[in-house]
Amino acid sequence: MQLLFQTTSGCAYQVQSNPTVGSRFWSDTLPPLSATGSLASVLAPAEPITGFFRVLEFTNRTFWYDWGYYYEDPNLTAWGWGSTQSAYMHIDRPYDWYIDQAGTGPDADANCGPASVTMAIKWYNRSFEKTAADARNKYPEGGGWWYTYDVINYLNLFSVPNTTSWFTGTNQLMGILNQSNLVILCLSTAYLGLDDASEHRVGRFYSYVGGHFLVVKGWRMVGSALFFEVYDPYNWQATYADTTPKGRNRHLPAADLSNAIARWWNYLIVIPPPGGGAGIAEQSAFILPVDPTQIAHKWGM
Repeated sequence: MQLLFQTTSGCAYQVQSNPTVGSRFWSDTLPPLSATGSLASVLAPAEPITGFFRVLEFTNRTFWYDWGYYYEDPNLTAWGWGSTQSAYMHIDRPYDWYIDQAGTGPDADANCGPASVTMAIKWYNRSFEKTAADARNKYPEGGGWWYTYDVINYLNLFSVPNTTSWFTGTNQLMGILNQSNLVILCLSTAYLGLDDASEHRVGRFYSYVGGHFLVVKGWRMVGSALFFEVYDPYNWQATYADTTPKGRNRHLPAADLSNAIARWWNYLIVIPPPGGGAGIAEQSAFILPVDPTQIAHKWGM
């Protein structure tokens, strides 16, 4: 089935791949189409169906962010990233799986570990319904810091395949993400540059410095600058002007992130994509597995 729609010559168009209306989650898998006349058509990505397929029209360069398209000018600069995007990849899911550790119970101050591992399991298994508070209750740790072994044990408790790997650098991290793996980090926020400009979406946006857990879910190249896209649970209800959480899809400069990992806990906890099987992560050439029972562990809050 072909979808036929009106166009303006010289503009680019992106067609929604699913006719679901009322959700911000729609796929960016169909490549933009450059129009040369007043009509264009694309092969429908679904079986014949009655419904409305949204079509986006772009008159300037755009980039993909949080299930939407934005014009590079002025947003890349306004958000503190640069001027022109050259590459981007993400392993997001078409449902909400971000968790703000605020409101996760009486130990919320120290719940970055429970929040991060719960996000990771929700990424792996859409039907997972337990909360960060449930994770904390499973491994109370006296209401204080969670350790990296708590994260690993909780993944294992719910049979979520995972591999602990040496961290060797940002090229390795890019390679792991390119293979559709998710990564949980325990790092020191002291090495993440502080950027609390109200609309900037880069760097650390809070004053806390110390051990911390977060999830890495993508990378973006803007000009010659490499950023990693993360879900940072240390949000405390902070939002941008558009009301989206500052910790969701925060971008961390590659050099800062590398230092923050290497100077705290120089390992990665890698989770393969659903259906990948328990051994997929270990088979990656980018991953250098270690036995988590034979290494020192660190804490985060």
